Amino acid sequence: MTKTAVITGATSGIGAAYAKRLAADGYDLILTGRRQEIIQKLADELADKHKIKVKVLIVELSDDNDIQKLIDTVTSTDDMEVLINNAGFDPDEKHFMGMEFRDVERMIKVHQIVPVRLAYAVVPKMEKRRKGTIINVSSAGAFLPSPNIVIYGATKSFLKMFSESLYMDLREKGIKVQVLCPGLTRTDFHRGLPEERYQKISSDFHWMTADQVVDYSLKCLKKNNQPICIPGMRNRLYSALIPVLPKAIYYRIALKKAGA
Repeated sequence: MTKTAVITGATSGIGAAYAKRLAADGYDLILTGRRQEIIQKLADELADKHKIKVKVLIVELSDDNDIQKLIDTVTSTDDMEVLINNAGFDPDEKHFMGMEFRDVERMIKVHQIVPVRLAYAVVPKMEKRRKGTIINVSSAGAFLPSPNIVIYGATKSFLKMFSESLYMDLREKGIKVQVLCPGLTRTDFHRGLPEERYQKISSDFHWMTADQVVDYSLKCLKKNNQPICIPGMRNRLYSALIPVLPKAIYYRIALKKAGA
């Protein structure tokens, strides 16, 4: 029996790492990205190495027409078994009033609307097969309100709550739901930073590689006893401590760290 996985934001980083792992497990793939040459090279390599089918969709997931293009592809694929919502939106400026409002709307669309629409499209097929997996890539920032990432943190927090609720809604229907909340990860997502700043922070030993993050995600998935997956001991510690820390104390710490 054939099985297909769709991975958004699969050009590099965490999305590409998932693509490599699922290809090795025999999944046909539907990959989305924006950098044609890079993602097509990945697709060709995986198709040749693992003898699978790989379809590439070059889409901008903040564009309604491109979103519909992806939805149409997904709904026409009968053997849909895995959905990985990994695509992210990284504006030049992350402070709320420093962002163009169109970028605020685009981030909300990519981080919230697209994952919900894709889940809505794949769940009926998964229910019919009594088998399926949905992984929504959130962030450790979903637990950590910050003045530096107002919309980013808020959208990732939504994705966390959506995933937890969906997990409870679907757990008796043979469908696994995970929200992956990685901390600092070495991917192209941070390449928009000035080179000196990028080299400095990416050398921090707390950073994880995309492969390490995906390995932990798939390890969590096998347990399937709770939907939240947080790679890295430090990140798990923060996520446990922050909710019980008095808000006034947390705000002072967060503002100091942000340099506010």
